[in-house]
Parts: sequence; C-alpha cells; structure tokens
Amino acid sequence: SDIIAVHSAHPSAPLSLAARVVSFGEKDLSRLDQERIALRIPAMRLSVYMVPKETAHLVLSAVVPPASDSYWQKRYSGEGRAIPAEHYPTWTESILRVAATPLTAAEIKQQLDLPEAIVKAVLNRIAFEGRLLRVGAMSLRSNIIRYVATEAWLGSTFASVAQDQALAWLAGEYLRSFGPARIKDFQWWTGVTAARAKAAIATLDTVDVGNGLLLPASDLPGFEKQKPPASDAVDLLPQWDSYTMGYAPDGRARFVTPDMQHHVYGKLGATGGNALGVVLVNGLAHGSWTSRFTGSRMNVTLNMFEKTT
Repeated sequence: SDIIAVHSAHPSAPLSLAARVVSFGEKDLSRLDQERIALRIPAMRLSVYMVPKETAHLVLSAVVPPASDSYWQKRYSGEGRAIPAEHYPTWTESILRVAATPLTAAEIKQQLDLPEAIVKAVLNRIAFEGRLLRVGAMSLRSNIIRYVATEAWLGSTFASVAQDQALAWLAGEYLRSFGPARIKDFQWWTGVTAARAKAAIATLDTVDVGNGLLLPASDLPGFEKQKPPASDAVDLLPQWDSYTMGYAPDGRARFVTPDMQHHVYGKLGATGGNALGVVLVNGLAHGSWTSRFTGSRMNVTLNMFEKTT
C-alpha cells in the first residue's frame, strides 16, 4: 500500500515486493491472491496491477473509463478483437456464471460456446468493467492466469465511486508515494488527460518545492529533514518497477541521467517505453538488466553503464 500498486506480471511483481519488504517469499506471493489481500485489476495506463483489496475500487474508478464510455467500442472493434455488440451481454452473463471459481481462458472456452479467436478479448473487456478478476499463478515465474467473477471472489461487486472523486484520492496517494513530482508526472503515470490530472491535483493541499515539483503540505517537514544515506546503497529493481514507471520521460533525471535513459527504457519500439530492470547505486542508475527463464532457472543479462571495480 505504500507504493499503491505493483505491475501484475511475474517475476516483476514478486521482485518489486521483495525489494521493499524485509522478508518476502513464494508463499507470501500466493497469500496475496488466495487470501484476497491484493487484487489484479486494470489500473494505471490500463496495465494490469496488483492493488490492495481495500483500495482497488478507487484505483479502478479513477483511471479506467466506465463501461458506457465510447472508448471500449473503439478498442474492441479492430480486426482480431472485434466483439459483436449483440452477443456481448449474453456472453458476459455466461462467463460470470461459469467463473464462480478461478478458471483459465481455455477452461472457460471448454464450458461455453465462444469464438476461440476472441475469448481473451471478451475476458479482458469484462475485467476492464471490474466484473472479472485475474488470479495469478502459484509460481513466481509463471504468467498463466485464471479468471474469476468479482462477486464470487469477494462476495460483492466493487463499490461505485465517481471518477473525479476517485482520481482526487489517487492524486493524493501518488504525491504521498512519488512526490515531489509534477502534474505532468501524475498524468503520465495514470494515463488520464492533462485537464483531469490538473483538476485532481488542485483538490489537494500541496507545496511547490521548486520547478513545479509538488508535495503534500503535511510531508514538507519530513522532506526537509531527510538526509542522504551514510554509506553506499545498492538497489536492484525489476522490469516495470513502480519507481521507474512513476514519472514522465523528462522527469526521470532524479534516478537516471538523460544520456543513459535509453539503457533503462530502450527504444520505444523495443520496450514500448517501459522500464527494464535497473541497478541503482545511491539512488542513481548505473546499470540495467533483463531476465528470462530456462525451466526453473532465471538467466540474467546485466548491462552496466561503466566498467565496475
């Protein structure tokens, strides 16, 4: 809850948590799902995050357009993911009935007469509406997910919150977690319009510490007393970590110099502008890293910007 959410994919989710929790292991990750401590929902920039159960409805309401929004008609009208409007309500009702317990997309398809080509598109759309949840695999390295009806998993549907009210709450959480930061950073992180981001920040009691960098006013005394660590600190953060995904491209100089930013974020076509794993030394990026699995072994490729001692 200190960082609002972590990207849902494995191994990024468990590694982001392990970087921040004194003791975090495989059993702890499975507890987040099985004990409904965290929920996997569409969130910032419409990516899937793990979010604490208590705040999931607020995050969903703040950044995901409602089901009535014309955005969804456009999103699911393209080739390969077009969902027939006349069938969608019936399919949704059938899926929610079948998914009373977590099932994979293939298992849902086996029980229902759905076109195989668009099963996942239909499941994704229902999830964006908050009526279907993802449940992660028990393994730290597997990304096989199952789907379950929100009402069946939680005992109720998500509480309804007005978009602007929810976004104002999220703006406060963002500045508490990521500040000092600019309105532009908040807009990039959420994926909302500039106008909505500005209006949400305007509801808060903030202090500008320079160059448009805002803090909650209550955090200013602690911020001014903060001192650099006494000794060298090394942090290993995974791909899509909350910190490296928290700021607009021109706001990342706090942890990676502009001339080295391409090592962490790559070319837009190669990474989508998303952060790779990063090695921080005293808060500054000195290397990036990627990983892939061969069986149960995680192979890491390390790219240090300069030769190390």
